[in-house]
Amino acid sequence: AIIGPLRQEYQADQLAALPPPAHIPSAWWIGSYSALAFGARHDSAAVDHDLRTTSAPGHELEAELAADDILRFPRGAVAGECLHALFERVDFGDAGGWPAMIDTVLQRFAPALPPGDDALRRRMLLGLLHDVMHAPLGDGLRLADVPRQRTLVELEFHLPSRQLDAAALARTMQRLGQPLPQYGFGTLQGYLRGFIDLVFEHQGRYYVLDWKSNHLGDTPADYAGASLDRAMTQHGYPLQALLYALALHRHLQQRLPDYRHERHFGGVLYLFVRGVRPAWTRADGISAGVHHQRPTLQALQQLSELLE
Repeated sequence: AIIGPLRQEYQADQLAALPPPAHIPSAWWIGSYSALAFGARHDSAAVDHDLRTTSAPGHELEAELAADDILRFPRGAVAGECLHALFERVDFGDAGGWPAMIDTVLQRFAPALPPGDDALRRRMLLGLLHDVMHAPLGDGLRLADVPRQRTLVELEFHLPSRQLDAAALARTMQRLGQPLPQYGFGTLQGYLRGFIDLVFEHQGRYYVLDWKSNHLGDTPADYAGASLDRAMTQHGYPLQALLYALALHRHLQQRLPDYRHERHFGGVLYLFVRGVRPAWTRADGISAGVHHQRPTLQALQQLSELLE
């Protein structure tokens, strides 16, 4: 026998809504360093190209700067995007290709920048590239010696987070001896997403590098010591550095069969590029404008356990 489909008729007055659940859990979401530090929930927050840059107030020393000094380049978020775009595209060791790339980047960003002399800005950016590529960064490192094939630009990552809350993050940062800003998020259940400006390898060690266009002042002292530490703290960069370090650490664990932190992990470099120049060298032989930290394996494990 063939049994047809069952059908049941309902009258409108027989329909009723089910009782609502006592608790509706929030959905998982994708956060970022900016979401943790500033409560920013928009997707572009994961690409942190100095969207929150602040500048030191101008003073009389600016009048003494050369007309083509990079310290005279426009400031703000658009200028930060312009400088990031330039560093993303150039071959560090091929100075012959720099002028054409500078023209391409300036043509793209000129409409959004304040009016200015294009030829002067070309000289500013050419001088910037020369200074940054040849400045001593420590460990015998100069970016001009890093071949393009040993770099990864804008490396995207997702760090899974089961239930990360601001209080637990603050306690972990305190144990690690890091500054404690007021984190602007509730609980993150999902993923931490980010883009690392640059990952590169030098003499068997792997580094994270983040370009910073912040104008901190017009003198070498503004890009070293307490001034540099203050800039790092004000913008929450120590947390960003730890997240980037953890992302690279996990990446290397998956890519290098014999990976060992003490041998392969070079650390995190923050380059405040307006102050990075061979002429502004600190007592330790490293250029001003360079902040380098190398989180220990224990610190990365603590952060990893917090996320898990």
